[in-house]
Amino acid sequence: MERREEECLTPGMIDGYLGSLAGKGRSSSSLESYRRVLKGIYEYLPEGKTIREGTGAEWKSYLEGQGFSPVTVDCRISVWNGLVQYLGHREWQMDDFRREKGEAQPELSRAEYLKLLSMAKHMGKEKAYLIIKTLGGAGMRVQELPQLTVEAVRRGMVELEYHNARQKRVLYLPEGLRRELQGYINREGLHGGAVFRSLEGGPMARSSINYLVAIVGREAHVDEGKATPRGLWKMYQNTCMGIRADVSALIEQAYQRMMAEEQLAVGWDA
Repeated sequence: MERREEECLTPGMIDGYLGSLAGKGRSSSSLESYRRVLKGIYEYLPEGKTIREGTGAEWKSYLEGQGFSPVTVDCRISVWNGLVQYLGHREWQMDDFRREKGEAQPELSRAEYLKLLSMAKHMGKEKAYLIIKTLGGAGMRVQELPQLTVEAVRRGMVELEYHNARQKRVLYLPEGLRRELQGYINREGLHGGAVFRSLEGGPMARSSINYLVAIVGREAHVDEGKATPRGLWKMYQNTCMGIRADVSALIEQAYQRMMAEEQLAVGWDA
């Protein structure tokens, strides 16, 4: 079957995608967050609501121009990628976030993430513990780990560069993690450079990081498809989206209460 070069996005397509997510067990708060992002995509599109291969990149540039934080942009692009995959256009996904070919990756839950941390601690694998926490707790991508340096830990923030320094983002380390990283640095006698290193002294290879996480995952009885750096990153994104959905719901409730109080005070029939 010949692939279309463009599609007309309809509310029915969006509802269908949300229905597929609900069928995978997504929480109501996550679904509401997805719905808002998808509504934003729909409203961004010009008359005709046509999407094509370059639409994701154009929307990303628009979001950045509106001043959204890199984490927020990443989360929204993740929704775009899921939508176009659902529509049968994996080739329209943004390359930075495109999944490996094959079946969709099972998703790591927050409880399973905590199991990984607990098991790494139980096994005495401090490096694995810190890598898991940096990926899943702080939201760093595995390819960015070499940029987590001794100097960055001292500052409490990492200035990350990717796409040959054409794009940048700043990641602030949670204080608890920063203290743990500093303790590890002190015990390892590191004075500069990458925090996570190979036996030869250079930054750890991705294959070694994958292996460390997988070992902990097996001992923690977490599905091997979930106990991966990619699974940790996706869990971080889903957690952020759920929190934003909860905060948005609280804001809406507070606003409705305020309107009700004003209605009692100055409503037409008050």
